[in-house]
Amino acid sequence: MTKHKFLCAIIFSVCISSAGALNPTPAQTEENLNLQTLLEATKQNHPELLKLQEEYKRSILDVKDAWAALGPSVDLQMSGTYMLNPPMDAIYLNVDEIINSIKWGAIKPSATGQYIKVYDGMEDTLYNFEFSLTQPIFTWGKISNAIKLYNQISQIKQTQIIQQTDQLETELKTRLITLFYLNHILEILDEEQSYADRMVQVSENAAKTGMLLPQEVVDAKIQAKELEITKQDLLEQINDQLLELGRITGIENLSFEKINYDFVPALVDEFDLLLATDQTELENQVLSGNQSSIKMLTQLQDVSKTAEKIARGSQNWKPDFALQTSGGYSGSRLPLVEPNWMRKDDYSLNISVGIKTTIWDGGKKIRDVSRKMSEVETAKINKLDARSTISKTFNSQWNSAQVCSMKIEYQDLKIESANAKIKQKQQMYESGYGSETDVLSAKIERCNAQIEKEKQNLTRAVSCLTIEYLLK
Repeated sequence: MTKHKFLCAIIFSVCISSAGALNPTPAQTEENLNLQTLLEATKQNHPELLKLQEEYKRSILDVKDAWAALGPSVDLQMSGTYMLNPPMDAIYLNVDEIINSIKWGAIKPSATGQYIKVYDGMEDTLYNFEFSLTQPIFTWGKISNAIKLYNQISQIKQTQIIQQTDQLETELKTRLITLFYLNHILEILDEEQSYADRMVQVSENAAKTGMLLPQEVVDAKIQAKELEITKQDLLEQINDQLLELGRITGIENLSFEKINYDFVPALVDEFDLLLATDQTELENQVLSGNQSSIKMLTQLQDVSKTAEKIARGSQNWKPDFALQTSGGYSGSRLPLVEPNWMRKDDYSLNISVGIKTTIWDGGKKIRDVSRKMSEVETAKINKLDARSTISKTFNSQWNSAQVCSMKIEYQDLKIESANAKIKQKQQMYESGYGSETDVLSAKIERCNAQIEKEKQNLTRAVSCLTIEYLLK
């Protein structure tokens, strides 16, 4: 997943549904899991990160294979054959025929009737050995560029691992801080629920005495029921977050109580420092070449350029040169064991220089160069588009965080006003000039302001975590 796609997902992290979890290690099931423990568990168990690590290992092997192409390739073939009926038998010469073929003059030797063996015949065994060595000499930079290409791909895999780790850390913090604020909201809802229930009870008692209309009692019950439904929805969201945490960390049966949230205050202080920084300065850092998404797109652009160089090196009429050396032996005995092996001349040694080039292929190689040039341009466009998207996301999240900060201050004022109103209504109620429903209404109003403040705190935290992620 690219970084700007993840940003959209992280903003709606509260609504993300759950999946299954991996098997935990014994140390991970202990109570009071802190942020570092959960982060280490995520690095060890998250499937996407593990896949990227395996891809990186394979990319290292590809680099080694590319380097190996610079050296020679050596092949050896051996065969041994046993023949029950060799094709050539022993060869004999008749001595008399030899004598008769010579002009002797007056004295001619008498016939002997003897035969001379001149060849013992093929043996039942036949051995063949062939050794060849091929060394590239000049390939128009295809081998060196291939090494460069695989190195660049390996670096991209490494960048992906770093980016995925940063993404998981941001997601983990987002889910934990979401749980933290959702639990605060749940506590406030519990308090508000008690006020609403008391409001229903007071309204019913007042209706019995004729102090309130039945419709007002129904309105109080509706308010209490709405709080009950809101609380149930909130519990569902908390459960979803816990299940999703279990998926990314590999820890089963996570609960709110098992997690240590001591890191939240320090994180909020970081947010304050972040939002106090100059916006332009931060945006320049986000769009710098050190930022992982921009860095990866630059690496992809370099890969496209290297692939173009390789394609140009494979064009028509650009021959590759290679040195080939081969040696062989074929005989009835193993090498150096055969009788008179030096005289039989069963050994061979050849040295040659090979040239290979494509003269015409219908223009495929020319079109391949054009295709690679197009990929280079596409990589440039992707980089520009990503910079624009990241800049837009940064400014959107920055403005969101700033607005949330103002809304938090606004809710603080409303809470302060509600506290004063509660105090006033309480005094009036105790003095007999007010009603308990007025006090309860003021307390419910304060709870609503507190809940809204926690919502703004959560939205601000998500925006700041997104900005921090963009800075990595």
